[in-house]
Amino acid sequence: MTARTLFTTFLLFLAPLAATAQEAPWPDVVVCALGDATICTPEGCHQATLATLDVPELVRLDLKAGLMHAVTPEHAGKRSSFRVIDQTPGKIVMQGYERGRAFSAVLAEAGTLAISAAIENTTVSILGRCTNLKLIEDAGK
Repeated sequence: MTARTLFTTFLLFLAPLAATAQEAPWPDVVVCALGDATICTPEGCHQATLATLDVPELVRLDLKAGLMHAVTPEHAGKRSSFRVIDQTPGKIVMQGYERGRAFSAVLAEAGTLAISAAIENTTVSILGRCTNLKLIEDAGK
């Protein structure tokens, strides 16, 4: 993990979305550090690393454009499209479908992110922590 990645991850835990503004609209772009992953099949569930799943540790969610971009260098160029299906002051619900996999995500105002993906006989769940990208950009100035 690079120094920039470590700094970004550190900021994610210090500045959840709720800290950006009370009762303000959602930011257009958030950056998220992904962590715990679980894979479930008919045989049972087990923990998995993001590396095993080929999932980046950091992603940028462009809520306005409906795009999730990988931020880590080893996943450069990877992106997924989604659509926001529900947005309230407390959460945003997103869904997408690509390469035979359906996925859903819930981003809560507190900065927590839960992503689930499903393909035949397998589900993957990943938890993460997000913050407003503008806070990270401003801190780097």
